Amino acid sequence: MRRIVLVLFCGLLVIACSRTSQKNTTVPTPVIVEPAKNTFVTFESGPVRPVAKSLDGHRVFVTNTPNHSLDIFTYNEQEQLVLQHSVPVGIEPVAVSVKDEREVWVTNHVSDSVSIVRIDQVIPYVARTLLVGDEPRDIVFAKNRAFITTAHRGQHRTHSSLAGVEGAGDPLLHEPGIGRADIWVFDADEPGAAVGGTPLKIIELFGDTPRALAVTPDQSTVYAAVFHSGNQTSAVHESVLCYGFTDDDLGSQPCKVMDGIRSPAGLANGDLPGGRAAPGVNSDGVYQPWTSMIVKFDSDSGEWRDSMGRNFSNGIRFTLPDLDVFAINSESLQQTSAYSNVGTTLFNMTVNPKSGELYVTNTNSNNATRFEGPGITGGTTVQGNIAPARITIIETQSGQVSARPLNRHIDYSTLKESEAIKQHTVATPTQLAITKDGERLYVASLGSNKVAIYQTQDLKDQQLWDGRGEEFDPVTVGADHFNVPGGPVGLKLNETKNQLLVYTRFDNSVVVLNAQNGNELQRIAMLTPEPAQVKAGRFMLYDANRSSSNGEASCASCHVFGDSDQLAWNLGNPDASNQVNPQPFPTAKFSSLGCDFVGPTEPSCELLDILNGDGELLTIASMKGPMFSQSLRGMSTHGHMHWRGDRSVGYFGNDIEQQLDERTSFKNFIVAFEGLLGLDIDLPASVSEDNKSEAVINLENDMDKFADFILSVQMPPNPIRGLDNSLSNSAVTGRDFFIGTRRSDGLAVDSDLNGPEQDGVTCEGCHGLDPAKGFYGTRGEVAHGGEIQIFKVPQLRNLYSRVGMFGLPDREGFLPSHTKQHQGAQVRGFGFLHDGATDQLANFLKGGVFDNGEAPCPEGLSSSHGCDFNEGVVGIPDDTTRQGLVDFMMEFDSDLAPIVGQQMTLTFDYTLAMMERVELLQTRASTPFTSKILGGVVTECDLIVQGVIDGERRGFLFDSENQNFLTDRKDDESMTLTELSALISQESNSLTFTCQVPGMGRQMALDRNLDGVLNGDEE
Repeated sequence: MRRIVLVLFCGLLVIACSRTSQKNTTVPTPVIVEPAKNTFVTFESGPVRPVAKSLDGHRVFVTNTPNHSLDIFTYNEQEQLVLQHSVPVGIEPVAVSVKDEREVWVTNHVSDSVSIVRIDQVIPYVARTLLVGDEPRDIVFAKNRAFITTAHRGQHRTHSSLAGVEGAGDPLLHEPGIGRADIWVFDADEPGAAVGGTPLKIIELFGDTPRALAVTPDQSTVYAAVFHSGNQTSAVHESVLCYGFTDDDLGSQPCKVMDGIRSPAGLANGDLPGGRAAPGVNSDGVYQPWTSMIVKFDSDSGEWRDSMGRNFSNGIRFTLPDLDVFAINSESLQQTSAYSNVGTTLFNMTVNPKSGELYVTNTNSNNATRFEGPGITGGTTVQGNIAPARITIIETQSGQVSARPLNRHIDYSTLKESEAIKQHTVATPTQLAITKDGERLYVASLGSNKVAIYQTQDLKDQQLWDGRGEEFDPVTVGADHFNVPGGPVGLKLNETKNQLLVYTRFDNSVVVLNAQNGNELQRIAMLTPEPAQVKAGRFMLYDANRSSSNGEASCASCHVFGDSDQLAWNLGNPDASNQVNPQPFPTAKFSSLGCDFVGPTEPSCELLDILNGDGELLTIASMKGPMFSQSLRGMSTHGHMHWRGDRSVGYFGNDIEQQLDERTSFKNFIVAFEGLLGLDIDLPASVSEDNKSEAVINLENDMDKFADFILSVQMPPNPIRGLDNSLSNSAVTGRDFFIGTRRSDGLAVDSDLNGPEQDGVTCEGCHGLDPAKGFYGTRGEVAHGGEIQIFKVPQLRNLYSRVGMFGLPDREGFLPSHTKQHQGAQVRGFGFLHDGATDQLANFLKGGVFDNGEAPCPEGLSSSHGCDFNEGVVGIPDDTTRQGLVDFMMEFDSDLAPIVGQQMTLTFDYTLAMMERVELLQTRASTPFTSKILGGVVTECDLIVQGVIDGERRGFLFDSENQNFLTDRKDDESMTLTELSALISQESNSLTFTCQVPGMGRQMALDRNLDGVLNGDEE
């Protein structure tokens, strides 16, 4: 009899699907929408270059990220900054750079655009909007060219107007060996007449998404740094590893990889040295699951090694060059150098104007070290030692790279340091500023509420860092640091006025400091539409003083700017006990289908004894193995947190009634402050305990603020899906299967032998897609997808961000991997699923759980390849459907339509193509859209129009019901698009159309303070 279920070691998560309620229509029908309450959405975009000054030093420009504006300040006679103008730009601006006395350019992170702001007019305005790749971060000028960092994706890079541009076109998401860090280069004077400008070139660098840029004083070289550059770690798939752990009989013996292929530097004959590194039981003596295992590349030997130093190279089929910083010739636009091993997460850079040395702020992740907690049973822990802060010096002429750990005073072997340590610690170092003489370096420390000051000679002098004799002393140096409350993230030095200008993110302020002694001269709170509860809880993500005893570790150490660090961590705790999983488990019967319909000798039945390690279906094991850092964005509608839904059980409550309460689940992370971050606090067993200390009560209150903040942070729009919310042809094929009737797993037809339980599911059986309920891949349930642990069904909104790992051996229970041959150099070490050990979604979908039950195993394959699992009309029928599912997941539905954030600026010389884009924005603003976080049925966006007409700043809001534009003056009549466009017939007039988040349009365009008095009437 043919096998009908998968072997447990398939390593799969069951894909499920649900019919979407969002339908694309060729001609949208205007929808009547009740006036929505203001819906503020934050994306928590990380400021990169938020402060600039004019060439004459008399004006200061600040990207007001939450207000979506460029705020322009001038110095008055008392040398005090005064707000002069607030120029609306795109959604979440993060960088500003001064081109000349006429223009400044602003990158808009969510809008995928660059605003060219004319500053030589009485009323500054956006004169042009350039369209670029996904999530632009930084911008600099060199040799009269603009350089902009973006991710290697986004709808505009495939636009027909860029057909002749080198580097434009298909991002090749499914091709190995592709650089995925893009630099868009424009002629700064003639950016091109095309609808979004015409770049001279899109430079592709061999990394995964760039962030920071820097320029040499002579402008001959531009440096670009990869944001999440990795650290040459990866994971060997659980189904590739030998059985067991090194402290049991199975794991003490070597084995061979299934395909027998030897990787470079691998053991002979495709051997692996044994099972997972011990311990295989927790402190209670309970067996733990056979998970994947993190390995790190050893450059001396060329081997991939585990924590015991064993060679697991045969389990990894690629190399990671770890190219972090690139040098680009600003004239030829060619890469001239690349520098490796700079850091794991790279924030900002600056060039020494005298020596030419490059300084890079970064953190170095410690994910190759296992476990959280006290480290007694496991022997190691990352508690308090997660991602040490550093400045790395690159001597660009010699190529020497020297990392300087900034917190050498911390003894990481002391898990909970004394309180005094914190005053010398620098956490999350971001932007830098350097004096003209190249001797003094200022560093914004977001996690420490300070600006650190270093002498560049101290950083350069190798003798101070070699561990011999006189050494660099952070305690002594720390006495000169400036305390700057509010979360300093951006800096600009104004030496002519002896001032340091600081942008603080927690309170959204501009702070003016005396550059010599750090005295605060002025603090200006900028306008922000953020609700009070959002602002109040932000500090809990970043503030390492609040989070840890040594002042270095915070939640943002891994969840960088509320997102992911793109790494997997093994944060199990062998000193803890297993928990019982209370979450809904509608497909629980699937685990025993093999036993029920084949018998006790069926392999999956035999392997149930080690499910979750102890063989219990509802166990949450204390040693969970590697887990990919999930984004903290978009959690408000998706149930319990962590890959297994671990936080359904915890300090603030256990969800035995299956309420799937996101707030309580998030607050249950309170234990991570002590067990992972190393906060010196003695937490009781639960919130209901009596006689709690003041410190515990304060932390509980702070968790309420943290939950208010983080549950308001959302994911950005999908950058792969069409701007008209349409799917590619391949993705349509995948969607049709995803929402179809053919089951993808289990039995084709329910059996009476199994009672009322369902014996098979379509894709929609697990991965819910119901925008009205806020479900985008998960309903908060758990499922057994063939892995060795029971997992929460994951959401599917941001899979596009995990492209770049190619290379995976064959695994038991899968069709042969199409990337099992060594793939050579790749840009990232972690891919898909909970541990990042699966390189491609296509390889994931080759699992036996999705076997096409209509056909026997292809010639040359046996049932060990997972091709003889199902029976009847069930599973993925062919490779076309499989690829369609991959593409559908890349273009998956999300809380916001793809059009959100998109822009177009019209001036007197606008083209037909520009007007067509405006009409696209208007069409999408008329198209119904359903999203729970937006309040239900809305339109795809609120189309707002902002600009300058006849010397006055004006705002307009599109009314989708009447198909006209409301104005910012109560006595003005509404206007049609034709009438609105007629306003820009004069050269000095300009209007920028922006598809704003539904529910935010009125505030951003008509009534900034929502007091009922329109902006035009107030002025």
